[in-house]
Amino acid sequence: MVKEEERVVFVYELDKLRHEYRKCADLSMREQIREDIVLLQNVISNSETETDGQINMF
Repeated sequence: MVKEEERVVFVYELDKLRHEYRKCADLSMREQIREDIVLLQNVISNSETETDGQINMF
């Protein structure tokens, strides 16, 4: 389970990765950044689902 503080950091890092992706000219590096973006988006999305589930349990 991801804590709220961790999720905030992940969102911040995701924003930085998106910025790097937009300005990156190296296609190989750009693909690596894109993969990191997808992974981080999944973590954030799953953490929001966990939080929703906990709220609904009470």
